[in-house]
Amino acid sequence: MATEYPVSYLSWNDNGPASIVLIHGAFVTGSWWDLVVPHLSTKYHILAPDLPGHGQSTQQEFSVQSAADLLAQLICDKAIDSHAHVIGHSLGARVAIQLACTYPDLVQSVFVSGFMSIPRTVFTPYIPRAMWAMQHVENLIPRSVIRWAMDGTDIPHNISTTTLKLCRQIATPSPELQWPEPWAARTLIVVAAKGGLVPSGDSKEVGLRLMKTGREGNPETIAYFHSEMRHPWNRQNPKLFADTAKAWIEGEDIPDGFEKLVLE
Repeated sequence: MATEYPVSYLSWNDNGPASIVLIHGAFVTGSWWDLVVPHLSTKYHILAPDLPGHGQSTQQEFSVQSAADLLAQLICDKAIDSHAHVIGHSLGARVAIQLACTYPDLVQSVFVSGFMSIPRTVFTPYIPRAMWAMQHVENLIPRSVIRWAMDGTDIPHNISTTTLKLCRQIATPSPELQWPEPWAARTLIVVAAKGGLVPSGDSKEVGLRLMKTGREGNPETIAYFHSEMRHPWNRQNPKLFADTAKAWIEGEDIPDGFEKLVLE
């Protein structure tokens, strides 16, 4: 773990021909990618940072824009030729898109899954406290029960400090969290659509809207859904996640099981 930056990061295969930056979601760390990395690091240089306010990052104040700024610095200094393919999950998907919007010259391609927006509603003031409570309750549930309810998804205990302050920073709507501007990088948007007993499916409507915005910047941007994958599918089927990433980066067809989202 390198900690000389405001965001700490893990790195594998520094001699790879191209870099991939893996951006985790809320309340976890760069180690969230540990099941995916072995499938990618044999071929690519991998950087897995801790977002601000998470893990060992010394920068404690989180915002989407500040996270994008710090990851841009990381790419400039540590990525092969100061460019990277960017992969983001959940909150990390929002950071990935903001990074592509703000620093288009650094981003070669984007793959996001579980993108979320947080609109302002009458319930907005209550969201941070609800998030805080949910994180603490989840840690009390036996991992075997979660694996059973989530089709074998390996959700580790949350060892990162989940504070009410961080919940407020993540959940309080701001212009950068409402909706992104169009961006130039070709982008794969994945909606992991399986719900059921645990309501863990992503929103197809959000995926379609994001594709529409992305196509204003690059007509190659495309969105798919997978009916058997849940929101944290990088830990449900890490090989499929990695194979999807490699296919997108290399311009190949993505694996079977995905269906295109089509604009009406």
